[in-house]
Amino acid sequence: MRSPETDSEHSETDSVGSTTDSQSSGLGAVRHQRRSTQRPDVFSLKAMAPRPNAGPGGWLCLLLPLALTVRLLHHATPACKDQARMQWLLTVAAGGMALETLCFFIYAFVKTGILVKCLVSLLPGVATSMSFYLLVDTSLTFAIIVGFVMTSAYQQIYIYTLRGFQRSFTYGEASVFVQGLVLFALSAIHRLGGFFCGGSWPSEEFETLDIIMVNALFCLLVFCVALVLFPSLRKPYRFYLWTVMLLLAVTCMPVTRPLPLLALVQFLLRDQERLAILVFYMLLVVLTCLTVAWQIGSSAKANTRVRKIFHLLIIMVYIPGLIFECALLYLATGVALAAFVVLELLRLLKIPPLADRLAVAFSTFKDEKDAGELALTPFCLLIGCSMPIWMTPCPCSGDNTLALLSGILAVGVGDTAASVVGSKLGRNKWGRSSRSLEGTIAFVVSILTAVWLLEISGLVAMSQAKWFATIFAALNSALVEAFTDQVDNLVLPLIFYTIVGLA
Repeated sequence: MRSPETDSEHSETDSVGSTTDSQSSGLGAVRHQRRSTQRPDVFSLKAMAPRPNAGPGGWLCLLLPLALTVRLLHHATPACKDQARMQWLLTVAAGGMALETLCFFIYAFVKTGILVKCLVSLLPGVATSMSFYLLVDTSLTFAIIVGFVMTSAYQQIYIYTLRGFQRSFTYGEASVFVQGLVLFALSAIHRLGGFFCGGSWPSEEFETLDIIMVNALFCLLVFCVALVLFPSLRKPYRFYLWTVMLLLAVTCMPVTRPLPLLALVQFLLRDQERLAILVFYMLLVVLTCLTVAWQIGSSAKANTRVRKIFHLLIIMVYIPGLIFECALLYLATGVALAAFVVLELLRLLKIPPLADRLAVAFSTFKDEKDAGELALTPFCLLIGCSMPIWMTPCPCSGDNTLALLSGILAVGVGDTAASVVGSKLGRNKWGRSSRSLEGTIAFVVSILTAVWLLEISGLVAMSQAKWFATIFAALNSALVEAFTDQVDNLVLPLIFYTIVGLA
């Protein structure tokens, strides 16, 4: 088995001199690699450059399938019965992509004969197709087409991600990102396709918000793909023109009755408590902008404790949102993700007038895990905290608030406490790890304390089984945080969500 670090060094050497001005961004690099996929080394790890100073992290490809499988153990509420089939489809799809990742590692790392390579290449498509047919009860034709097309598309996107955004992801982190991307695309196509092919108008409040958010993010995804395929769209005036058209499509496409813009206005003005929380969210946004401006003005690079301020701010967003206005929080997570993507596009493509300021902000707050061009850490913080809400069918039904808080408890509470206590009081290190025993203890104690406070406040209902699962999840997440070199903002919420979901 070859060393990934060695391969990444070769990749960096090979890429010198081949990058042009039009390919300086991650999107340009993806486009460049797309034109050269006929090279014989397309499946070789030498053609990729994973994030340096980190292990491959191949085990991460199993996290999403495990989390989705655990969700299947819970009986759907009456309002979510129609989503049960879709949950099975997404779980099987995630498992197929995980198998594709494992087979890719075998294909790339292990020296085998051509027959074994052919079998390894076909295995994910065959296994996924059979799973669709047997577990989801689809037609055989549908199972074969979707199984092979999905696994093949996942493999290509996975390769392009590692080659296009060099040094940004480990192999495992790229797997989680691409799995999430493909699962969202499948879900959006199923949802929007069903609606435009004779589906009924959404009647409930959450259904209305959900289809608005799905439509908006899917349109944004199509826009990003267009930027990769058509470099001419990256010129500033064309970029802004298509951004305006995207905004019009999101707000005026007839996916709800009334149109999405009017439906959103009615939703926000319908409740005084909702308006109060919305104003509170806006104040937090202003506070975040002031924090970034202050740090940039100080001309000093942000240290770990300064970056943890954003963890505290996100706690203040998610906990009151989940408990009091879940639908508003759900909508806000989609808006925040879309805003992050647009700002990152402006920075990567160097679109004036904000590109320079965004580049300065990125260089000020980047840490050792932001080794590539992509601003990985802020994306992972938002995605890690939001993923439990996105993965849970009907998250606002109030059935399992503890599972929805997985991201906040693991990242916002536990990781923040471990960082602060470990940097201040940490004396006893975990072997070769830079993390300390004191920080790990703070991780566990802070989570258990937070859950206890939520319980005695009557905000979270806890049973003996849930307490056992919470303790077990806190211990496991703390140990992973202490020893992993992967992005913990992405890893810890999935681990915590999976374990507490067993209760």
